[in-house]
Amino acid sequence: MKKWVWVVATIIVALLIGGYAYSNHHATAKEYQAAMANGRTAIQSKHYTQAESYFQNALKRRLNDAPAQRYLTQTQRFVSAENALDDLHFASAQKHYQTVKDTKNGSQVLTKRAQDRLKQVKTIRGNVKQFKKLLTKAQGQNEALNYGQSNTILDELFNNSKFRQRYYKNLYSQALALRKANNAGQTASLASSASSTAAASSSESSATSSSTATSSSSASLTSSEQAAAKNYSGSNEYTVTKKQKELNGKTITADQIASARKTINAAGVQADAMSDQDVRVALQQANKKDMSLSAYAKQYLQ
Repeated sequence: MKKWVWVVATIIVALLIGGYAYSNHHATAKEYQAAMANGRTAIQSKHYTQAESYFQNALKRRLNDAPAQRYLTQTQRFVSAENALDDLHFASAQKHYQTVKDTKNGSQVLTKRAQDRLKQVKTIRGNVKQFKKLLTKAQGQNEALNYGQSNTILDELFNNSKFRQRYYKNLYSQALALRKANNAGQTASLASSASSTAAASSSESSATSSSTATSSSSASLTSSEQAAAKNYSGSNEYTVTKKQKELNGKTITADQIASARKTINAAGVQADAMSDQDVRVALQQANKKDMSLSAYAKQYLQ
């Protein structure tokens, strides 16, 4: 009789253990599936940090799971690529995006985004090469004391709307500094020429001396340098017409310029590196296109 009791008890215990194991396995499987689904949803919403947490949670539910590990690694690579792009490390960004794109059986959403980013990065790197070439050429003219010609080359950069995008902010700052040096060099050259002529003509009348000094200073510069020096305003910027300083027939005030800089900065563009006239042009173009300044900056200045 006791033997049968033990047999029954053993069967009951086995059933209980088996039922618990099955129930636990089923619950774990559901938690794994939920974590993977939530991770994919987070990727779709561009919440990459959350996606990483979900995939890590899935790996806890199913150790060494290949799909979960693949999704996690792909997400981490994409985040690394985005960070490298923000830091202007274009070669590193391109490498990470390529790895994300080449991932097999991973997130198709990340694959498509990486593919689009690759095209963008390749375009950016091409622009950097072009902008550097022009900047080097302008620097060479500056070193040869051809300040006007140097500024003419810089105008090619400043007239390119892409040059104001955040990806080229370091080159933009260098170009601004070079233009400032060119303007200062033109002023110093004019002052030196005028001083030398005045000393040589000290015995002549003041009117004759002034005329001679002006003629001598002009002769020492090329035609493009004379035009650039003539336009120099004394504040390291070229003078502009009255119309170029107006918006809808009213002069753009200093307060408007300051407020516009804040708006452009908030849009992700380095407005502090822009001259006052650059800001005026942005205000005028935004008004002309019937756009807000913020929308214009994001579309045309980034």
